[in-house]
Amino acid sequence: MGDQEPPQFGSLEEELEYWKDQANRHQQIAVEAQEELQEFQQMSRDYEVELETELKQCEARNRELLASNNRLRMELENYKVTNMEVLETEL
Repeated sequence: MGDQEPPQFGSLEEELEYWKDQANRHQQIAVEAQEELQEFQQMSRDYEVELETELKQCEARNRELLASNNRLRMELENYKVTNMEVLETEL
């Protein structure tokens, strides 16, 4: 795209028109690229918010599961102690 030589022009007006068209074309490409960049940045921000929300939910669920696990371990330990006491009194 950038290594093409410009065509030969028959008049100054033709050359002027050619360069105006080139400038307009490149301006349009730049505008489209800027719009795509802005859309991508917005999508990235939205996705980041979504991931942060999901992460917070997973962390909260993990805390709940750890607390439940600790509670169940304590219950198991209590059952073991109670069973040992029962077995010792029966002997």
